[in-house]
Amino acid sequence: MRAGSHPGSAGDSSPRHALPDRSDLEAGRAQGGRFLLLHFQSQGEGRFIGRARGRVLETALTLHALKLADLDPAWQQRLRDHLLRHEATTDEFSRLLALAALGRTQTDDTLQPLQRLLGTLEYAKRRKKALLLMLMVELGLSSLEHSGVTPEDFGDQAVHRFSESYGAALRRIHARHSGGTSTREEGDLALLESRQATNGSWEQQSLITLVAMMALGPTHPAFPRGLRFLRQLEQEDGGIPFLHDVDVWLNAILGLSLQAGGLLPEVRQEVSRFLVGRQHPNGGWAFAEGVRQTDTDSTANCAQVLHQEDAVRFAPVLQRALDYFQPLQREDGGYPTYEREAESEPTMTANILLVQSLMLHRRPDLRPAMHRARQFLRERQRSDGRFETSWSQCETYSIFRVLWALECHEKAEPDLAPDPVRERALRHLLESQGEDGGWRQRQTAPIPDGLSTAYALAALCLPRCADRIPPSCLRRASAYLLRQQDAGTGEFVSIPDQMGPRPISFDVPLLSTAMAVLALSLALRLPPSHLGVEPSHVA
Repeated sequence: MRAGSHPGSAGDSSPRHALPDRSDLEAGRAQGGRFLLLHFQSQGEGRFIGRARGRVLETALTLHALKLADLDPAWQQRLRDHLLRHEATTDEFSRLLALAALGRTQTDDTLQPLQRLLGTLEYAKRRKKALLLMLMVELGLSSLEHSGVTPEDFGDQAVHRFSESYGAALRRIHARHSGGTSTREEGDLALLESRQATNGSWEQQSLITLVAMMALGPTHPAFPRGLRFLRQLEQEDGGIPFLHDVDVWLNAILGLSLQAGGLLPEVRQEVSRFLVGRQHPNGGWAFAEGVRQTDTDSTANCAQVLHQEDAVRFAPVLQRALDYFQPLQREDGGYPTYEREAESEPTMTANILLVQSLMLHRRPDLRPAMHRARQFLRERQRSDGRFETSWSQCETYSIFRVLWALECHEKAEPDLAPDPVRERALRHLLESQGEDGGWRQRQTAPIPDGLSTAYALAALCLPRCADRIPPSCLRRASAYLLRQQDAGTGEFVSIPDQMGPRPISFDVPLLSTAMAVLALSLALRLPPSHLGVEPSHVA
């Protein structure tokens, strides 16, 4: 729970903890909408600002960089103060780096937290492990020999701009710690120098920027430019966030949220104008302004919100998006996040299937690709109904996105045969709902949270899902979600959900309110009977 938020506790006996009726849902959604409106108006930029909260990992690395260069003692102290305040509440791997940056001696096996962190990662695990191990080597938590990292590890599935930049930087750091030279030294140096943006960042991300700075060293002209970028990111509490601004992706998510409830049409128009202006020449979108690497997740969300806002007006924009997706489909029928050479992912595939379903009446040639994508989703569903979680910590997120795609596809092709994917997913959601009405990020998580519950409620409120579940499930989920709303501001609060780089989480504060408003809006679309008395049996 964030500081400054005051949702009711599970033991509170206030009226908000009774099972809600329709007016309660309407009131909660209206408060959430007002919170979003005030945020939008306060920025005065015609878009939502999508800055993340400070993160211990980048804060520790910034302190390390300043110590390497022997610069700015006052800034170093602010960073130390932030780490001391947050070391107990961060993940155990980031805590290790924080303690190292603070100069504390480690006596435990420092590789164990990393192994636990990487335990559930499915994509590019070798490359992500090598990145995090080299950070440990750089901060003195492990010797290079003990880490077992080789230069070849950095190139595993390095098929997009982010992984290429990491690889170039990490090979240079590896060579420095091994006392040798990289066989790609000149090419890596040229790549790093060419990819620093005018604001001093690499791809608007502090982590890539810090790794590149450590690779080039304090005497390289790029180093002070990187520090200027990091100084711009510093937050009031001294923390350094992972991202400068996730504005493109988040504005698309907020657009979908507002559309679901028919809220704030003037804001939606400005958001649409912002998104249209950020489409890249290849037809895709990047997650943030200033990032050159486009991705299927941002592109699908942008295309969906623009189609739902005005399909005729934005037809050329949407056509370019469909053309962007087409060459990315892999032989297994799925789609990756960035480039076709990477692995297919269920959530990316579902998001693209949803957009194609919306436009099938204009593009019937999409039908074979859509059927291959649907088959991929069927094959990638786990036996208990779950999917790999993609860029979210919440297992309910990928379930929601897949079920939303199936809903749209079956509306576009009503003659499709019933799909067992939905039944298995619904069974999992019903069985994993807690006694308090909420859902946890994972089955091993200690408590439920707002975002996991919002994703689950949104999935259950899709028409083809709501017909198959007891109304009491929706009412208890709605009651839990409303308890996560700050009674003063209208904000819905939750624990961090997004990951970057996977599997390390970061917190985008507006996301929890966006998804709660979307879920409540989908609930309010249902007939009153769906939130009424529980039927005598479950279909």
